Amino acid sequence: MDRSIPAKFHGSAGRVALGKPASYATQVPAPACGPGPKDHTVARASSACAPFLAAVLACVPSPEHPATRVPAARPPGEPVGRPTTNDERLDPAEVRAHAARILQGIAAARKLELRADVAVDVIDKPGIRAFARQTMYEHTTPEELRMHGRIEASLGVIPPGVDPEKIILDLLEDGVLGLYDPKRKTLFVGDFVPKPMLTMVVGHEIAHGLQDMHFDLKAMQEPIDHQSDAESARRFLVEGEAQAAYLAYVSGPDGLAAIDERVLVAMGDQALGLASAAAPYPIVARSLQMPYSDGTATVLRLVKQNGWSAVDALYRDLPRTTEQMLHIDKLLAREPAVPARMDPAAFAGAKLRVLWEDDLGEAALLSMLAESGDPPAARAAAAGWGGDRYVALDREGEPLPVPVVAGVITWDSEGDAEQFVAAFAPYLASHALGGHVLDRRGKLVVYATGLDPALDVSPTAVKHMLWRGAKVGP
Repeated sequence: MDRSIPAKFHGSAGRVALGKPASYATQVPAPACGPGPKDHTVARASSACAPFLAAVLACVPSPEHPATRVPAARPPGEPVGRPTTNDERLDPAEVRAHAARILQGIAAARKLELRADVAVDVIDKPGIRAFARQTMYEHTTPEELRMHGRIEASLGVIPPGVDPEKIILDLLEDGVLGLYDPKRKTLFVGDFVPKPMLTMVVGHEIAHGLQDMHFDLKAMQEPIDHQSDAESARRFLVEGEAQAAYLAYVSGPDGLAAIDERVLVAMGDQALGLASAAAPYPIVARSLQMPYSDGTATVLRLVKQNGWSAVDALYRDLPRTTEQMLHIDKLLAREPAVPARMDPAAFAGAKLRVLWEDDLGEAALLSMLAESGDPPAARAAAAGWGGDRYVALDREGEPLPVPVVAGVITWDSEGDAEQFVAAFAPYLASHALGGHVLDRRGKLVVYATGLDPALDVSPTAVKHMLWRGAKVGP
């Protein structure tokens, strides 16, 4: 996974971050696969730094039928080994030897030429935290990090008053198994990684090394300010492709054809559903997990249909939305987002200033809607997204408890918009801080959160402001 530390926090893969990307990492597997993380406080600060799903992809079976099982997480004939204990740390020489054994296989499975060596080293948990702390503010400031945390609190993604930096650092220290640093061209594996998981961690990270040789991962870490959904779509590609390459390596003689479509569906739904039980901040966790589940599934579907060359082409013309990375048909059609804007001038009467402007995207909305506990229903309610935009507003001089987040979302049809409102209304009622407004006209939906009584503006007045500010189309 990439090690970066995201800078904003949107519910899912939108800009769920608090920092910005800095590397490519592997996360602790979900309970279904092995020992899970004790505390998954995720944030977009870890765009890539939160490998909570990389292992799940390799060992999640569908309850329906044995044919839907993902290939084993190790090549045939490789010894399983014993779990690493507190007294048994991985030896750097052992990890390097392991990486050397599988590097050629990963490159052959991914159909990419090896152009350079990949340096390999180990890192301990305090080292992961120190690394994260050091790189956290490369693309954002502490003030911006706190601001994005307040925006996420307004949307109900995290509780108000929590320290975004601590959320990120706790998550990374506890959840990251390995990372690839494109600056040093080095793969780092946690010295605490259980030996049965070594192939998965090394395989995923070596795939990042291959990507870096061909597609310049350092450039992929540059933030796309005010376009969180595009930034998340890029992360879906990078992490999904790395995990798909690893799965191609361990799939055996049948290759990726051995992975049944039902596995891909179950894999994505499990990532959405497990977050509630495994993480204190499940919406943020889903945002970091989906690139490993849904991103992988979409890349696998693309490779099955059009081969690895189609994935190579995506790096020349990056996906623009998480909608594309959630739906293979949207990706193949390169369906663009409908331009949308929320004009802050419509709120002049409320005497609010603009803090930030951005988009959410389908993945971010999906991570929120999955709070319902029914992944298929959440996916159905998020599908049909056409485009969105929001502004975060606050009082000058005397900030509100959380900013007012005012946005507009356009949908593919009236039915899609109606289905979304039916699912989003209970989410806002149970999660959004302060008062909120949600309204629909045809295919358009407007919303506002963080309506503190101190604003002295009625919900009806806010609704009128929203419709005055909503602009959709070229």
